[in-house]
Parts: sequence; C-alpha cells; structure tokens
Amino acid sequence: MARPRTYERGEVLDKAMSLFWRLGYEGAHLAALVEHTGLNRFSLYKEFGGKAGLYEAALERFLGYLLGQYREILTRQPLGLENIEAVLRSLQYGSEYYGCFMINTLTQRDTVPEGAYGKALAAGEEIEALYAGNLANALARGQIADGSNVSGLGKMLQTLDQGLHIQGLAGATDAQKDRVISAVMAGLRV
Repeated sequence: MARPRTYERGEVLDKAMSLFWRLGYEGAHLAALVEHTGLNRFSLYKEFGGKAGLYEAALERFLGYLLGQYREILTRQPLGLENIEAVLRSLQYGSEYYGCFMINTLTQRDTVPEGAYGKALAAGEEIEALYAGNLANALARGQIADGSNVSGLGKMLQTLDQGLHIQGLAGATDAQKDRVISAVMAGLRV
C-alpha cells in the first residue's frame, strides 16, 4: 500500500521556485532543494522525476502567475497606451529583487532544461502579442502615429520589458526605471 502524500504540491513548487529564482538552475543543488522544499529525495523523484522536472513545474507555476498579471492589465478595455504604461510601471525592484524567473530562464538557456526554456520563450511571445494588440488599438484610436509598425513596436516593448528586468537585477533603481518608461511612452505618443 502506498503511503499518503504528506506535502502540498503548490507549497513545494513555491519553495522550489524561490530557490531556483535566487540561485538559478545550476546553483540550486539537489540537497538544497530537498532541504528547502521539505521533500525527501524519493518524493522529489516520484513527484517530479528529478531536479529538471521540479524546475519545469516551478517555472510553469510562475508563468501562470506572471501571464495572469499581464493578461489582467493588457486586456483592459479600451486597449491602448494606458495599459502598456500600466504594465511597465507595475514592475517594482525592491531590495531583494532577483529578476524575473522567466527572463532568468531565458538567459540560462544552456543550463536549464530544454522544456523550461521553450515554455519561457512561449510566454515571452504571448506577452509580445499582448503588447501588439494594445498597439493596434492605440493606432486605431490615434494614440500613435499613422503607419506605425505595430508588430515591430510590440517586439520593442517586449524587449524593453525584459531589459527592465535585467536592469533591476543589475542594480538599477525604480527612479531609473521610471525615467526609461517615461521616455518610451513619450516616444510612442502622437
């Protein structure tokens, strides 16, 4: 007879996510994951198939939160520049900022599990599409110049978004981030 599970999967994933987020895939050794999550090695392998499976599951959980936040802001009606500015300004660095788990995964391409990299890439593409949708409506509303390349601007905003996360990880301040956002928004407006 199998023993009943003595842990809550969501709690384990949240604990693993925080460790992977801070230390990266390679820096979060199996012993540290066992200690931090409270799982024993057998349970970790049985539930997740090992460290790679745990990383992927933790990233999926994070992406669910992240995409939920982006969707909440970038689908508000009417779509347009207000949503774009709101989502960019929602980023806060703080004293214990470890970057964005999605961006960290993308920058660690050679070390993270391939499936995790693909999931992070797909999430970035969804964010880019959300930006492009707001830009298309901003164009229709006369908020940006006629003839604007909505697709190119969507890519630019997604790149800016990712860059802001990397700048925060490198020690940029909220004031520096806000100046960049103000300059970009001024450049977009007609």
